[in-house]
Amino acid sequence: MTQSGGVSRSGGTCSRTKLLKFQQVYYVLDPQDRILWIGGEWDEFALANGGSGAGSNRVLATPLARHVAGETTRAALVRMIGAVRDAAAPLRIDYRCDSPKLLRRVQLTIQPMKEDRVLMVHDLRDARAFEEALPPWHAEASAAARKCSFCGAVHLPGRGWTFAEDLGAAHPTAVDYAVCPGCAAQIEEAVASLRQRRAPGTPMTGGFGPGAA
Repeated sequence: MTQSGGVSRSGGTCSRTKLLKFQQVYYVLDPQDRILWIGGEWDEFALANGGSGAGSNRVLATPLARHVAGETTRAALVRMIGAVRDAAAPLRIDYRCDSPKLLRRVQLTIQPMKEDRVLMVHDLRDARAFEEALPPWHAEASAAARKCSFCGAVHLPGRGWTFAEDLGAAHPTAVDYAVCPGCAAQIEEAVASLRQRRAPGTPMTGGFGPGAA
């Protein structure tokens, strides 16, 4: 079926029989969005995502943008962080951070602090094992396939956006990270509602992506 943002999903390809233990990663950004301090299970989560080069000792005092793949993804984070600073209020939104074996739902909380610092908290809320493990993939800016950084859907040339679990073994090994239309709209609503000091018109948390169960 087709979901919001043109994402196709057939469903039924994930199992809840394997759940991860609770994980939390958090870090503080300075006014220039450099990483000042890291806490939680950063190194464990980085290794689970194949990010052995992103250990906590290597990212301190570096710009957050250096560790975020995809120009539109970086721009979305900048917009959300800027809205939190301007409104002096927190923003919460769910996103997916899958591994080849697990579909994982993470809740991001961006919390304002004194002196224009910002606390970024990533809480692992739920995980489902893929019935069939996906091929490992890596970020490549020149890749023909695009992968949404927020819901994990993949856009292949000549096709719409399709959730990773529906692609299975056909999931591309090289992807250019981007933001799909459904997630872009959700992010814009999160930013607009925060700046206008109102409740979001659509739920920002509690799901695995736009329209996902």
